[in-house]
Amino acid sequence: MTADENVAGLLHELDAVHRHLRVLLSGKDEALLAERPPNGKWSVLENVRHMLFAEQAYLGRFGQEWSSLGFTPQTMLHAKKLHTDGTAPTVAAVLTAWETVHAHTRAALAEQDTDEVRHRVVRHLKHQRRHITIIERLLRASDRQRARG
Repeated sequence: MTADENVAGLLHELDAVHRHLRVLLSGKDEALLAERPPNGKWSVLENVRHMLFAEQAYLGRFGQEWSSLGFTPQTMLHAKKLHTDGTAPTVAAVLTAWETVHAHTRAALAEQDTDEVRHRVVRHLKHQRRHITIIERLLRASDRQRARG
């Protein structure tokens, strides 16, 4: 993956990342996905909300809808300190909202194959992949904990 690739190819990679995330989370217990790990870092749900926010923040200037189910800039600042109060959306709801955002983003970006767009999509892909790795780690840890307990 390089910024030399065309936007269509990069969008195809971004779609693959989204599909991979959906497969990872398919059939998982929503309560488990919302639970923070013992170290107090973000839950799977918080990571997914951040990933939606990141797509909006990295690529929003190129034309898309904004979803409040992603963290806003204000909630991002406080997310590490706040605990879920029961009003957080489900992962399924965030993924559904993200589909809408992504469809608009994809349509807008498909028309703009510029260096700036390619650079932003490459950065966004790297960021999304980092969070997928974190989510995979959280899911493995959760599976180990359930197996012990």
